[in-house]
Amino acid sequence: MRFKTPIFALSVAAGFAAIGFGALNRRAEAVERKRSAVDAEATIAQLEARLKKLEGLVPNQPTVMTHVAYHFTNLWFAAERQNWPLAEYYLGEVRSNLKWAVRVRPVRPGPSGDVNVAGIAEAVDNTELTELQNAIHGKQTKAFVQAYDETLIACAACHQAIGKPYLRPQRPGSPEAQVINFDPGGK
Repeated sequence: MRFKTPIFALSVAAGFAAIGFGALNRRAEAVERKRSAVDAEATIAQLEARLKKLEGLVPNQPTVMTHVAYHFTNLWFAAERQNWPLAEYYLGEVRSNLKWAVRVRPVRPGPSGDVNVAGIAEAVDNTELTELQNAIHGKQTKAFVQAYDETLIACAACHQAIGKPYLRPQRPGSPEAQVINFDPGGK
């Protein structure tokens, strides 16, 4: 019987220790969850601040569309002078900048609801801009003029859809780039 009391005492002590360690462990887990939640909130706040900063660095869609207009204007004069390699270059820039404009803002509000600008741009790329490309590759001035005019109509329709009917593109009167020699044999 001498051993029963110390064994019993040790068992009771071990039980209390287990309960105490369990409580401490639960407390430690609760503190860790709280710390994780605080860390997650801080991370989210940092990401939101970074996103806001990056959004401020990205040009807005109207800014990008001025690039489209610049290249589309110069495209006209390259084709007018039958400088087909330069026309191809400017058409590529039009396409690239139009895709950039769509990445900036793929959907815009319009008078009749949201307008899928990305879908319109893709349709224009697959139709009018492809016709321009075909005319350039075929070195066909008449086909180029027709495709250019059809592209102007498509652009005006998009502007109408997004509630900006006052943006009416037309054939340009002069090149945007005075420094570019549009003559195909120019030096």
